[in-house]
This record gives sequence, structure tokens and C-alpha cells, in this order.
Amino acid sequence: MAAPSSSSSPAASAPPPPSIRARLVQSLLWISVVFGVLTAVVVWQVISHELGELMDQELLEAAEIVQSAMASAENPAPRPAGTSGPDAPDEEHLVWQVVDSAEATVVSRSPKAPAQALLAAPAPAAQWTADGQWRAYTSAFRHQPGHFLVVAQSRAERDGIHQEVVLYTLAAALSVSLFSALLMNWRIRQELRPLGWLGRTVQAYDPLVPGTAPRGTPRQELQPIEQAIADLGQRLAHRVVRERAFTAHAAHALRTPVAGIDVQLALAIREAPEALQPRLVRTRQAAARLANAMNALLMMFRTSAEPQRQNLDLRHLLDDLAFHGLAVTLHQEATLWADPDLLAATLWNLLDNSRRFQARQVAVSVRQDATDSVLRVQDDGQGCAPDTCARLQESLQRQTYGEGSALQGLGLALADLVARAHGGHASVPRTPQGFCVELRWPAGPPSGGSHV
Repeated sequence: MAAPSSSSSPAASAPPPPSIRARLVQSLLWISVVFGVLTAVVVWQVISHELGELMDQELLEAAEIVQSAMASAENPAPRPAGTSGPDAPDEEHLVWQVVDSAEATVVSRSPKAPAQALLAAPAPAAQWTADGQWRAYTSAFRHQPGHFLVVAQSRAERDGIHQEVVLYTLAAALSVSLFSALLMNWRIRQELRPLGWLGRTVQAYDPLVPGTAPRGTPRQELQPIEQAIADLGQRLAHRVVRERAFTAHAAHALRTPVAGIDVQLALAIREAPEALQPRLVRTRQAAARLANAMNALLMMFRTSAEPQRQNLDLRHLLDDLAFHGLAVTLHQEATLWADPDLLAATLWNLLDNSRRFQARQVAVSVRQDATDSVLRVQDDGQGCAPDTCARLQESLQRQTYGEGSALQGLGLALADLVARAHGGHASVPRTPQGFCVELRWPAGPPSGGSHV
């Protein structure tokens, strides 16, 4: 029985996932509003507190000033210097003086006011004293024209109030900014979690296993990336399937002739004169080495299996790969931890390249450089121009082995693939004569390891 059409496509009615951009913009807007409100509240609290204390203190001192000034107005006789009305405050934010304008002398003053008159005559507005240490305001007595009142505040007091307000406001603003930064950092971490999820799913993605493809991304911006990864995985899977089919066919097509050559060589050894038998034996061994290298290469490209490594002495490999008319010398300072079949195929192709480019001598050397083993093959052949060598090196670094690449033939491409299968890479150092190829990969087995 067919299912209802309305339930056949539930994804079509599902709402789109939220957008990272929209969520971050919304978070930034709310955090900005909260930051502004908190800053305004904190600044208002600081200013209100400071102004409240200042106004209370000024109110107290103003009352004391008025009381003393009125007493001075009623009793014009000079009072002792430094005396004030009863209950004078211990801490004065303002000081006052009653000054005789005719003689510019202090008639009466607050306890902390200077003994000398701050201003010699009344002024229409507040102004700084001559020494610049007091901000003073004057007021004349209506009933005593010869006397005027001076109310002043010291520069140190004014600067202290300014600094206190600025420091409190700055500390409050920094606290709110830190809180906002922590809140924004938390929101950014929340929004970046889908990226981490996508990275983990891509890392676990195997194009040959469809169920491992990333799906259901929680953000709009990641949907095109998810789709592109899925499309790329499908193309890679199709390519791997085709290449595996080809290598399976190539393995079947190559193994039969190699097996036939081995049989024919075995019969030839049995029937050949004794003088030719050693050469036929070496030919059969070389054919067996070729079959092993072919199997190793097919296995590496079909299954990407780890190389079967062991400690190698290159002398035995080079003896089996001898070319007529090509003198091969070996200088081996350290043993190689490598797959013998893959290395034999690499050396065979490199030596064949040297012979095709009119080389007569090939120097093979093995050394250990820090933690790497370095295999160097250098000949005295035609070599190549510096620009060609640079293009070859660039192709090796970028692993471009296909059409349009500077890597012509199998030799260098195979050498780089084998070196990378061992965890290293191949390079083409410049030499004054001939051509040189250098293979490098981590040296030696792990401590306590055994031969494979």
C-alpha cells in the first residue's frame, strides 16, 4: 500500500537551519545594548555617589561659612586668626576668608584657610589666585562695604575630585567591558561549534562508505560546504572504483606473462650449457624481483596498505638490477628501513632513466640526516636545464603527476609516491653535472620493533 504523498518528503517542510551571521549580529546587538545600559547605570551610580558626598560636604561647609560670615558682619571686630564658629569640620573641601578691602588683611577665616588674603579686591567671577593654587569666588557684604567674603577651593582638592571620578568611572567601564568581552567570547564559541562538528565529520568521512558523509549541518553557511564535500566524495569514490577495476585487470594481465617468463627461464636453466646457467639464474631472479615489485605496486595503489619495511642492504638490490653499460657504485653509511620490493621498483626506474639519458656512471649513496634516511641517486648523464629542474621540483612538491606536469615518464613520479608511502618525499637537487634524485623518509624502525 502506497504511503500518503504528504509524508513522502518531510525534509521539504522542515524549516531552514539558522544562520551564523544572523545569530552573531543578533548577539552583538544585544550585547551592545546591555553594555550601554550597564555602563550608563554604573557611571550614574559613580557620579551620583561622588556628587552626593560633595554636595553634602559643601552644604555643611556653606552653613559654617554663612554662620561665621554673619557673626563677622554683626561683630566687625577682628577675630583671632584661624578661628571659626563652633563645631568646625575636621575636613574642609572649601575655605573662606573675610577680607578688609582697604588694608587687604584677613579679618576672619576658616581653620585651614591661608593667613594671607587670597584676593585683595572683590571680583565679578570665580578666578584663580595669583599663585595659581586656589580657585576663589568673592562676595561683598551689603551692610559692610569695607569687607568682602572669599570662598576658595585648592587646586589639589579639585584635581583629587576629578581623579577620583575618572578612576571610578574608568574602573566601572573596564569591568563592564570585560564582562561584555567574556559574554561575546562565549557566544562566538557557541556559534563556532558547528564548524568543529563539520571538521570532525569530514575527518571521519570515507567516500567509499556513503553512510559517513556529513549531513544535517546545523547552520545555513555550512550547507554549501557540506554539499561540495559530498559531491567531491562521490567523484572520488567513482574514480577509486574505476582505478581498482583497472588495477585488478592489470594484475591479471601482467601476472600471467611474468609467470610464463619464470617457467621458460626455469626450463632454459635446466637445458642451457653450464656456462650460461649463472646468467640465466640472475635473469630469473631479476624477473622474480620484477614480479614482486609489480605485486607491491599493485597492492599499494589498490589498498593503500603500509609498506612492508625491513632493514635493507642496497648491495643485494643493485646486484639484481644491473644494467649493461651502466656502472653503479654504492656508498652506504646507514641501513635503510624500507619495503624492498617498492625500493627495487624505484631504483630500477631511476637507473633506466639514467641509461636512457646517456649516463655511464651512477653513484648511489645512503646516509642518515638527523632523523631521516636519505637515498641519493646521481648520474653523469645529460641532466636538465635549471628551469626544467625547478619545474620538476615544483611538480614533486605539489604532487602533480598527470598530464601537463613536468614529470615525464614513471621514474620520478614513482620515486615520489614510494617515498611518500614511507612518510617522506622526493626532491631534485641541482648538480653541476648530470642528474640527481634524492629520497627522504623517517629513519629506522620504532624502538623495540621487529622486522616485518
